[in-house]
Amino acid sequence: MTRLPPPPPPEVVDRDDRLAELARGWLREPAVGLDTEFVRERTFFPRLGLIQVADSAGCYLIDTVAVRDCSGLAEVIRSRGVTKVFHSPSEDLEILHHVFGFAPERLFDCQVAATLCGLGGSLGYVHLVSRLFDVELAKGVQRSNWLRRPLSEEQVLYAGLDVAYLLPAYERLRSRLAEQGREAWAEEEFDRLLRAAEARLDPEWSFKRLGRPGMSRRQLAALRAVCAWRERRARRRDLPRGFVLRDETVIDLARRMPRNGQDLAAVKELGPRQARRYGPAVLDLVGGAAALPESDLPKRLERSGGRSASRLTERLRELVARVAGELDVPAETLVPRRTLETWAGRSLERGAWVWPGEIEGWRRSVLEPQVDGAVLLEAGRRSRRGRGRRSRAGAPRDRRRGS
Repeated sequence: MTRLPPPPPPEVVDRDDRLAELARGWLREPAVGLDTEFVRERTFFPRLGLIQVADSAGCYLIDTVAVRDCSGLAEVIRSRGVTKVFHSPSEDLEILHHVFGFAPERLFDCQVAATLCGLGGSLGYVHLVSRLFDVELAKGVQRSNWLRRPLSEEQVLYAGLDVAYLLPAYERLRSRLAEQGREAWAEEEFDRLLRAAEARLDPEWSFKRLGRPGMSRRQLAALRAVCAWRERRARRRDLPRGFVLRDETVIDLARRMPRNGQDLAAVKELGPRQARRYGPAVLDLVGGAAALPESDLPKRLERSGGRSASRLTERLRELVARVAGELDVPAETLVPRRTLETWAGRSLERGAWVWPGEIEGWRRSVLEPQVDGAVLLEAGRRSRRGRGRRSRAGAPRDRRRGS
């Protein structure tokens, strides 16, 4: 393993003209490393403190508290000619979209690439740098206040190191992907990452995330209404969603569908203060959901499908684990457990393999040759036998006697 020389000290960029000058140079680079530092503990929208950029010459800390004109950097982020290299950028993408109004074009995520290269799933930046370069990084000031000025020496050092190894990692990982023929896999994953980041910006994201298969259509309508109300209030007051109502409380409200103050008192973690503040609004929302016509109710979420679907899920889990082991990637990366249940349930119901969107692309290409139709056929027979037994057990007995 070749040990890299220590990176040069980062430059703090706190003037518009200096940022504009640097941005013109970054547009000529094939790739730049990017990261952000922000504060978000008590706000809905993140408060950006720094944007770190690494290029072939060094690292730069853009002081977004001092710099007013970031249009040059926005052009770099939007350019398809410059690869933007991140590590696990889900929050960075949300922040950049909030600041600039769009997501980066041409993305490379070192964490995803490392997973596809067989280095392990969800590998943190510190561990990735250690694995690739035998360099140990400290994370002492990760949770510090990035809005306070002046920045401390420890903050400057940490923020610089957080991007200093992104471009060397990009070169190594890109080379490994090419050797393994997995460059197209990585591009699919980067596109998926961007779509997931855009989905989190959707006001209905909370509703889609909190819906449960056991809920009735009316309960789902109540959940949708309460989630939309919570989203509007959180955005308007710039508060975290949980500061308005916790996820568990929102789910319990939807399941119980309270009709009065007494019903509200039984809702999980809804204290008297919240009940007084939000009770009338919540009761109106739930009442409105209860009065909706059938045609306006959300569709029920799919259940797992009973014992036959559980058995098929287990067989598919074994298959996925075997294929993932052969590919040297985590089974959860290949097919998440929740997707396995959906895959099994839909296929059993249809009587033919139904491939969820989460298993399209490279995942389907490696799994489809391994899927055995006999597995589904046997699961279907068991399912039909089970339904037959339940039908016979539930049929009324003919007690008439012959004369």
